Amino acid sequence: MRNRNGIFWGLFMLLSAGILIVSQMHLISYTFGFWTVVLTIFLVAVLIKSLVYYAIPGTVFSLAFLAILYAKPLGITAIVPWTVLGAALLISIGLSFIFHPFIIKHRFRNMRYYDHVGHWHNARVHTRVGHHVDVETVDQPDVNVSVRMGSSVRYVTSDDFKEANIDVSMGNAKVYFENVTVQDTAVINVNVSLGGVDLYVPKNWNIVKEIDDNSMSGLIEEGNPEITEDSPTVTVHGYISLSGLKITYI
Repeated sequence: MRNRNGIFWGLFMLLSAGILIVSQMHLISYTFGFWTVVLTIFLVAVLIKSLVYYAIPGTVFSLAFLAILYAKPLGITAIVPWTVLGAALLISIGLSFIFHPFIIKHRFRNMRYYDHVGHWHNARVHTRVGHHVDVETVDQPDVNVSVRMGSSVRYVTSDDFKEANIDVSMGNAKVYFENVTVQDTAVINVNVSLGGVDLYVPKNWNIVKEIDDNSMSGLIEEGNPEITEDSPTVTVHGYISLSGLKITYI
């Protein structure tokens, strides 16, 4: 995770420097305004981070907005903005369907946690295609939720919860942990593209957030946690792209 962040910020700084130099030296005939340069740097940052984390929607839409921003020098003013955005949406959906299994396998391969008896566990992801609200109660220590163009609701009732793997693409997932017991530590892995995930967790959980998100996504929290010395530590980590993650303390 740290290596990827280093790659992202290194490439971002290099390209930002290049954009600023080119804009000030007038090496191209088209003159760019200050805010155009600022927006370009912002979109390039989103593009690089999306590429580093294999986020198809973030990559496609950042390119689409760059095309809209530079429609005049590119000679595409006749097809922006709605045609470009519509095409970007269709391209994102198509590429997500094609590359989804490969991206998930790569992204979750290194998501591991160290349990209370000292063993490493690899994250597991099962793919399920759903077009309706899929409701299920799970009493296992490991919970797997996969949603593609649908909605899922999970009520977790495990008395020894260890791990949850939540993978959402163009859908929504709600996972309730109110009837869960964590012996020491646990982890919740999330991977969300063009969708949303709602986590309902006990207010006495010590939630550690390790989320990588691009600037077109959001993480919000509701409720007031009540952490004590006996509170279990639950780490929520993963990646969200053009999506939302909501953590509600209940």
